[in-house]
Amino acid sequence: MAAKPAQSKEAARLRLYLLSIMLDMLVLGLAFALANLLVLGSLIGEPGKPHGLVMAAMIVPVYVLIAVHGGVYGIRMIGNRRASAAKAVWSLAQAVMLTLFIIYLGKIAEQLSRLTFMVGLALSAGGLIAVRPLIDRLAIWLVGAVPHITVLLVDGVEIETPREAWRVDAQAIGFDPTARDAKMAERLADGVGGAERVVVACPAERIADWRIALTSLSAKGEILVPEMRQFVPAKVSAFADHPTLVVAGGPLLFRDRLLKRLFDLAICVPAILALSPILIFGALAVKLSGPGPMFFRQQRLGRDARPFMILKFRTMHMALSDLKADKLTEKDDPRVTRIGAFLRRTSIDELPQLFNVLKGDMSIVGPRPHAPAAKAAQSLYWEVDERYWARHCIKPGMTGLAQVRGHRGPTDRHEDLINRLQSDLEYVTNWSIWRDLRIIVATLRVLAHDNAF
Repeated sequence: MAAKPAQSKEAARLRLYLLSIMLDMLVLGLAFALANLLVLGSLIGEPGKPHGLVMAAMIVPVYVLIAVHGGVYGIRMIGNRRASAAKAVWSLAQAVMLTLFIIYLGKIAEQLSRLTFMVGLALSAGGLIAVRPLIDRLAIWLVGAVPHITVLLVDGVEIETPREAWRVDAQAIGFDPTARDAKMAERLADGVGGAERVVVACPAERIADWRIALTSLSAKGEILVPEMRQFVPAKVSAFADHPTLVVAGGPLLFRDRLLKRLFDLAICVPAILALSPILIFGALAVKLSGPGPMFFRQQRLGRDARPFMILKFRTMHMALSDLKADKLTEKDDPRVTRIGAFLRRTSIDELPQLFNVLKGDMSIVGPRPHAPAAKAAQSLYWEVDERYWARHCIKPGMTGLAQVRGHRGPTDRHEDLINRLQSDLEYVTNWSIWRDLRIIVATLRVLAHDNAF
């Protein structure tokens, strides 16, 4: 009988990340406070000289940013204290150099106690090294002895299951890789739970189908190929001494997902506050335009092709609303109300999706979420191009690369979808926080668009 896959440990890893950062911040603060005591003989400080804690306050934010970017808190550092300590000390050195540069430009060097500063740095470096074993213990407590959650997905072959993996039978979860639709994609995501690595053992003739199926997951997807054992240099990965083909990359590391989530919140929360008058105006306008709710909720495909309910201002007459998106909106669509046409033309109807971002279903930037029944010409989206599922390996966005390039509006032809898909896959492959910033800026120029109807 198939074992139940491990639940997602992303929340536990987030807690580990935050606790590790807080421990390092505490170490730096205590180090400089102790330096103040050792050098000046008092915790109060010297008149006219910044306290050691002031020095720590200048260094800590810079250190945290550099440490996160440098992988000090990465899951790979668990159990690797030497590498973790080396990265932490190197991040501290970079933070100190940058802080000294800022101090020099601010012309405040003369106000600092140099000896307190140097003793604080020495104690900080020692403290960062000393706290690594504690972080390891926290990791085992929060994440478990095996931080990388691996699922072995078996499809019609005999294979032993190593201790570090959860075994899931494809038939037991009702998944068929040849049935490429939204329900099957959701079933696959549910079946592997919160796995970060999914290894498929299947007959050779089903490898091509599994290659496509795995691309919809945010996890790293691999396929066992025992025949590759004779070509040892050619294997790209391994699972319990078996060669595997990596067919899905899981594009964002945990560190990247954390950074992207923090970025989303940093944009989303101020945007909701700043745009609250427009949100209130939109809600009132829809309410006065006719009977029906202010908001339109519709099922869309999110990360891992899991469904979620997207939130928009209602722009259609209630009796004519298309909850399944069987028919996409067209120019001069009689279903759209007069106020709805204005909201669509100015993209105000999309603003409630800020709450989807706040909830975590969406991101500010990413591939736009599609309804399961959406079609290009007369074909469902995934029937047009087998690469379609790969766009679901990250969260969908309020805006994306395709939108700023002008690929909006109806998908009357297969080419309309393919153009968007090309941009989505380019974004997924080459994601960076700086690209997200550029797309947000570019979005401001295309809020009002001829194809927004």
